Amino acid sequence: MHRLSVGLALLSAIAVASAPPTGRYKTVVDRLQLLQHSNPEVSHLFSIGENDDGVELAALRISLSPTQADPRKVAHIVVSTHHGNELKAPDFTLAFTEQLLKTYRSPEVFRGYLSETEWVIIPVLNVSGYNAGNRYEKGVDPNRDYPGPCTANPGGRLKSIRQLTAHLASRPYSGSLTVHGYVGSLTYPWGVNTSNTHTADHNLFEQVTRVAAELNGYRHGTSTDIVYPCDGSYEDYAYWKHGAWSLLLELRDGGVPDIQKTVAAMNAYFDRIDASPSVKHDLTSGCSRAGTLDLGNE
Repeated sequence: MHRLSVGLALLSAIAVASAPPTGRYKTVVDRLQLLQHSNPEVSHLFSIGENDDGVELAALRISLSPTQADPRKVAHIVVSTHHGNELKAPDFTLAFTEQLLKTYRSPEVFRGYLSETEWVIIPVLNVSGYNAGNRYEKGVDPNRDYPGPCTANPGGRLKSIRQLTAHLASRPYSGSLTVHGYVGSLTYPWGVNTSNTHTADHNLFEQVTRVAAELNGYRHGTSTDIVYPCDGSYEDYAYWKHGAWSLLLELRDGGVPDIQKTVAAMNAYFDRIDASPSVKHDLTSGCSRAGTLDLGNE
């Protein structure tokens, strides 16, 4: 297992990496560290691997048995901050994590559910972009760096993306959330350039997302129809490749009221999705949608 470097010696078992976290990212790592320190029985801080700068990509596993992944459990993943200029994305993700930990601190109430479920939270994927307030990482848009059904690009120019795709392949994930800003929307596949935006799971996606959207007032629908079409995005990759019930969250403004309402909305989403990944997640329609463009700003 990779070891995560830390600035403070709260976790003596975690070694110093070749490139310790700095800037905004260090603040996020420190907060994860404190959360793990305060919740040692239900959380475990680890790394999914190093990025191109040799910085470890911090993740927190939340489970009643958190020190190692258990593929027998229903697992959900939250991946935040593909775009480094969306600075409120980690704020939401950490707030969601704190709320989740409150639930896990009351196992006598939720033991049946919690004993069968685990989470992996990655607050910042694009470390250098986040530190610089820049959308890109190494000049590459991380959320266009995935393989997909409508692109010949194999993806993975960035090591951070290769680390995440390897992690996704390491165990089944039922639910997946990726956090962006600032549109005020909840969207699901398809988001690719396709002649038919509806997946075979469209009705279930619509039902579940509609309930979540009622709690924060966001627009909801397919990513192509609500935002704009793009190829090589994480949200489509997680569904297309692995069948994960994949949701793209575009925060409205990332203020405290927005985050509070959206934490509740995301709890509703994860409470209602199926416990197993989809088995009918192939793209069956054509890969063309004339007159629509990837604007490259979300």
